[in-house]
Amino acid sequence: MATARRTTTDYLEGTLQYPYIFDTRDRYDHYSVKVLLSGDAIVKARKLGLKLKQDSDKDNGVPYVQLRSNYKPDVFDENGDPYDGTTMISNGSTGIVKITQRPYDNQYGKGVSTFFTAVKLLSVIPYQADGEDRQSSEF
Repeated sequence: MATARRTTTDYLEGTLQYPYIFDTRDRYDHYSVKVLLSGDAIVKARKLGLKLKQDSDKDNGVPYVQLRSNYKPDVFDENGDPYDGTTMISNGSTGIVKITQRPYDNQYGKGVSTFFTAVKLLSVIPYQADGEDRQSSEF
């Protein structure tokens, strides 16, 4: 008799791309983040059964995972305190994403759902629109 898997929690560290972690602006109206991975994080993602993607034309061919959630994630600063900085963060910020995996077995099939529940921001790059002059506010 097989033992049923239970809900598990793990963490992935990487570079954040398109971090919709403060509002639900992705095209599916979810909270979402693309996490670029390297080294041991790639091995860990494979071990967790995450769908690892890689495109030689984007992100310099660096492997990544796309994570989503229907619920607003908790966001923390590098010290583990609640994050109170800018909510407009740019691609290239780094962080640790808390991932929860929960098995399901229903009328639609069996599998494991994966979603993220928290993000610890290690290094934040504030977002600035393209062409925005960073030195002067004059014409």
